[in-house]
Amino acid sequence: MNNSKLLEVLRNLSTRAQHRFSEYVHAPFFNKHKPTILLLDFLMQYAPVFDLSSVGKEQVFYAIYPHKKFSDTQFNYIVSKLLELLSGFLAYQEYETQAFQQKSNALKAVHELGVPKQAASHSRQHQLLQKQYPFQTVDFYYQKYHYHTLLNQIHLDKKQRLYDVHLQEQNNQLDYFYIAQKLKIACDMLSRNIVIQANYEAHYIKDLLSWLEAADFDKKQHPLIHVYYQVLKTLQNSDDKAYQQLKVLIEDYGKLFLREELILLYDYAENFCIRKINNGITSYYKEFLTIYKQKLEKHLLLEDGYLPESDYKNIVTAGVRTKDYQWTETFIHKNKKKLRPEVQENAFNYNLAVFYYATQQYSKALKLLMTILFTDISYGVGAKTIQLQIYYELQEMEPLINLVDTFRLYVMRHKTQSDYRKKANLNMLRIVKKVAKLKEKSTFMAEKQFEKERTKLQLLYAELSPLSNSDWIREIIEELAQNASKY
Repeated sequence: MNNSKLLEVLRNLSTRAQHRFSEYVHAPFFNKHKPTILLLDFLMQYAPVFDLSSVGKEQVFYAIYPHKKFSDTQFNYIVSKLLELLSGFLAYQEYETQAFQQKSNALKAVHELGVPKQAASHSRQHQLLQKQYPFQTVDFYYQKYHYHTLLNQIHLDKKQRLYDVHLQEQNNQLDYFYIAQKLKIACDMLSRNIVIQANYEAHYIKDLLSWLEAADFDKKQHPLIHVYYQVLKTLQNSDDKAYQQLKVLIEDYGKLFLREELILLYDYAENFCIRKINNGITSYYKEFLTIYKQKLEKHLLLEDGYLPESDYKNIVTAGVRTKDYQWTETFIHKNKKKLRPEVQENAFNYNLAVFYYATQQYSKALKLLMTILFTDISYGVGAKTIQLQIYYELQEMEPLINLVDTFRLYVMRHKTQSDYRKKANLNMLRIVKKVAKLKEKSTFMAEKQFEKERTKLQLLYAELSPLSNSDWIREIIEELAQNASKY
C-alpha cells in the first residue's frame, strides 16, 4: 500500500490540493461512491506525507468495511476507483486554469441549447478576455482560432448566405498558430541536433521561412513569431549579427511573454554564447554574464523560491572570467541565503574559492577547497581543477603532478560524466602534466631542446579536442614562450 500509485500522487500534491481533492471526492456531483470516500478519509489521517509503512491493506480495508471479510480484489477495486477520481481531479484543476476554453465551451453549449442572446453574451465575454490578455502565446492563437471556428459555425447554422468575417479569422488564426508552433518545434529540433548530435528534421521549414521573409508578412505584428524566427536564424547561423538581433527582440518584446517563455528565449541566447565559448571565443563570457544579469533583474532564476546552485556557479564563473570582480564578490555574498539550505554552505565555499583563485588569493582559495564536499562530479572536477591551477601558479610542480594522477583516476572512475566532458578533462590533465614537467626542467634544458619541446606542446594543444580550460592552457603555453629567453 505504501508504494502504491495512489499514495505516490497524493504525496506530490500540495497541502492545499490534498484538501481540495478531499472536497472533490465528497462532492456528490463528482462522486457518489461511499467506499472511496471512506478510503480517502482514512488516508487523510496520514496527510500530508502519507507514510503508511506500518499500515497493512487489511487495516485499511476494515476501516471501509468493518464487518466484511478481507477481499484483495475488492480492496484493489476501491483503490483503483479512488485513483481514477484523483486523475479526474487533476484534469479538473487544469481545466480551471483554462479561461478561454471555459468561455468557448460555454458559448458552444448555449448555442446548442438554442439560446442566441446568451450565446451573444458569451461571445462578447470571450472578446473582452482576448483584449485583456497581456501575453503572446501559441495557445492564444489556437484559442482565437477555436473561438472564430465556433462563431463561423453559429453563422452557418443561421442558414444565411452572407459574408462572415469569422471564416477569414478562423483561417488567419490557424495560420498564426501553425507558424508559431512550427517555429518553436524547429528551434527545439535544431538545438538538440547541435547539443546531442541528433538527426531531427523539421519538414517544410525552408518554405515557411521564405513565406515569412516575404514583404507582405509583417513580423512586428506577431512578436512571438518574430522572436522564434530570429531564434531559428541564430541556430542556423553562428554569426554575431543574428544573435545581437535576437537580444534586441527579447528585450523589446519581453513583457509580452509568459515567464516560462521568456526563460526559454534567454536560454537560447545563453546557449549561443556557450557554443562560442566552447569554440574558444572567450569574449562571449561578457555576453553570457549580461544575460544572467538580465535574468536576475527579471527574477527569472528562482525555482520554488531558491536560486539553483548551477546558476549560482555559472554566474560566478562568468563574473571572474570577465574580471568583474567587485560585482561578483557582492553577488556571492548577497545570494548565499537564496540557495537551498542543504547546498548553501558547500556552494558558497566553492564559489568563493573560485573568486579567491581568480583574484590570486591562493592561500584562502586552498583553505576553502579543503572544505568542499564532492556532492556531484562538477564540484569534484571544479575543486581539483582550481587546486591544479593554484599549484601551477605557485610553481609547486611535484604536488601538481601527483594531483594530475589522482585527478585522472577520479575522472575515470565516475560514470555520471558524459563521454565528452570526460575526454575534455582527460585531455586537460594530459597536456597540463607535460607543461608542468617542461617548466620544471626548463632551467636545466638547452635552449634548442626547450624550443623543440615547447613546439610539440603547441602542436598537441592544437590537436586535442575537446579540451577543458583551453584558454588557461593556451595562456600557460604562451607564457613558456615569453620566458623562453630565460631558459
